[in-house]
Amino acid sequence: MRLLRKILGGISLTAAMFVFQACYGTGPDCPLVDYTFHLVDDKDGTPIPDIWVSSQLQSNSGYEYDWDVNGFTDSAGIAQCSFWACGGLNIKVRFSDADSVYVVKDTILNQPSGDTIDILLSRVNE
Repeated sequence: MRLLRKILGGISLTAAMFVFQACYGTGPDCPLVDYTFHLVDDKDGTPIPDIWVSSQLQSNSGYEYDWDVNGFTDSAGIAQCSFWACGGLNIKVRFSDADSVYVVKDTILNQPSGDTIDILLSRVNE
């Protein structure tokens, strides 16, 4: 009787896992890709600290997901961030600050990771 219960329990668990995978799939095959950004003021070239780096992944159907904060710039204006790189889908990156001193800048990543990407930000009132 105990053996039969264990066999039926194993079959039930396997069936539940099969149904879950059939409904939800195995998930996207998206590796994490690392990028380094260097943010500077466009007027005088000084590094800009405390800038939020956010990303938004676009799906195949065009639906755009919510913005996710991936990191902040340090005192040297450097931000090191990782993004999910799903083949063929665009990754939009947004640079913004909490005090709205700088104009929000959106860009699409279309270069491979590795090199530092320089980003120039303009002040709102200039």
